[in-house]
Amino acid sequence: MKASSPAELELAQVPHERESGGPGNSGSYKWLRLSFWCVAIMLGAADAWVTRFTMNPDGISYLDIGDAYWRGDWHNAINAYWSPLYSWVLGFFLKVLKPSAYWEYPLVHLVNFLIYVAALGCFEFLLREFIRNRREAEAISLANADAVLPEWAWWTLGYSLFISSSIVLITIRVVTPDMCVAGFVYLVTGLILRIRRGRASRRTFALLGFVLGFAYLTKAVMFPLAFVFLLVAMFSCPEVSHRFKRTALSALIFVVVAAPFVIAISRAKGRLTTGMSGGITYAAYIDGVDPWYPDDGGTFVGWGGGYVEGDVDSWSPNRSLLRHPTRKIFTAPAAYDFSKPITGTYPFWYDPSYWQDGLTPRVETRGQRRALENAVLTYAALFFSVFTQLGIASGLLFLFLIAPKPSFCFRSACRNWWLVFPAASAFALYSLVHTEYRYVAVFASLLWLAAFSGVSLPRSSQSKKIIASVSIIITAMTGLAVELSLRREEKAVQIHPAYWKAATALHSNRVLEGEKIAMISDDPSGKGGPFVARLAHVQIVAQINRPDRFWASDVSTQDRVLKALRKAGVAAVLAWGSPPSGGGTNWLQLEDTSYYVHIFNEE
Repeated sequence: MKASSPAELELAQVPHERESGGPGNSGSYKWLRLSFWCVAIMLGAADAWVTRFTMNPDGISYLDIGDAYWRGDWHNAINAYWSPLYSWVLGFFLKVLKPSAYWEYPLVHLVNFLIYVAALGCFEFLLREFIRNRREAEAISLANADAVLPEWAWWTLGYSLFISSSIVLITIRVVTPDMCVAGFVYLVTGLILRIRRGRASRRTFALLGFVLGFAYLTKAVMFPLAFVFLLVAMFSCPEVSHRFKRTALSALIFVVVAAPFVIAISRAKGRLTTGMSGGITYAAYIDGVDPWYPDDGGTFVGWGGGYVEGDVDSWSPNRSLLRHPTRKIFTAPAAYDFSKPITGTYPFWYDPSYWQDGLTPRVETRGQRRALENAVLTYAALFFSVFTQLGIASGLLFLFLIAPKPSFCFRSACRNWWLVFPAASAFALYSLVHTEYRYVAVFASLLWLAAFSGVSLPRSSQSKKIIASVSIIITAMTGLAVELSLRREEKAVQIHPAYWKAATALHSNRVLEGEKIAMISDDPSGKGGPFVARLAHVQIVAQINRPDRFWASDVSTQDRVLKALRKAGVAAVLAWGSPPSGGGTNWLQLEDTSYYVHIFNEE
């Protein structure tokens, strides 16, 4: 009788270990997982607390749309630019809890924190399924006398990946649906891994369709990516005879969930569409159209007034393309009226698909090349910057380089195509238009899981020590990156309720709820954006989009611009930053903030 090798004996013991609660059983790592949950929750809470008084223009639109949905104002709620699910969530909490103006933005960040915790639960599901899927590969590696990552290392690295991608790359600070998208992607990937293990029923495929449908309702880009995931699910199914039928069930449920919103926005726009955010973004980043006021003569090369070239007060051929251009009420400096027919705190950003309807994206070689170059730089910074995920990349590279055959490690990682293909598709899709860390953070996590699954070292006590050391170092460097991120946020963001103070001061100066005001701001992303107006419950219906030109104008010109705004029906003009001394118009500082107001009814 042939004697068994040590590796074969160890392989034979693997199933027994799993069943008896040994090292392979995730229950034996309960305290490790609980510790990481506590750390993740504390870090997420710190991020939410530090940034509780901040707001961004996208967040204002989501809040306004959520209000419209929950008061039954369907005409104004249906929006082809902003996806609805995140608005539903925000609107629900605001409707139920009814916060005061002081607590509204902190409540929004609390909701973001709760979404973050839910995403953590979704990631736990993915990681469980991934580890179970890895056990077969581990058994094969044991037979080949290879050392792979032990289960405790997967839990450690996995949670490090989640914390890094969620807090450093996505962040709780920004009021956008990207954390929701991350949670849905984790769920979808976990379901696909369950399908791959042959443990999926029709209910699993049905759930896959539901999750993909809700992912699309969270962000429009998930519509094309849903078909990528469906394709992966189909080829992951080990039961060839059931592949098509069960994937068709997923696709059918996805369509059923997505169809009502697609029909609603298509009827509103008079043509079939799954969302118009992609086309508008393409026109801005590829074709160089100024996304805020596309009828201006300037050429857009990035967000913000400082990135506009040329004479922005000149006429542009884009005006002839727009079906609903804003009304220019003053030429130099430019002032615009957008009071009708869109509602919301800031109508121009409440529904960009209305104001920019008519712009047709066109393929522009130079712009496309610039977008690809920017994407490469963004991805390089994401993976290799000390402020993002350099620690993870360094640890992986070290483990690959000390392996006897690094190419074998790379091929082993690529065998996890069910992780690589959807992630690579998302990276490629965003690179064609515009990408940011928060867009691709969740897909970066999938790539890291696939990459670390390729680690294969000679089986020895030294290899185990190396793997353990690298895992601990990666976790420590991730913690350092998170700390740096939180410190940067604490220094950069607003930690005092300046928006609330300014809103309260507006009311004290007889600018009442429901009144219309004008704004002096280069774009809604700046500090002069609509954040005060939302808390004051006033509507911005006109704007001077070049503050530098307005303040540089002589007193008589400023007076004429203000009179034009007055004729547009505004009660006051809100500006951020101290007006230059010696001006001829009256500007009142709002409390001790950097906001100033010119009130017409005091003249």
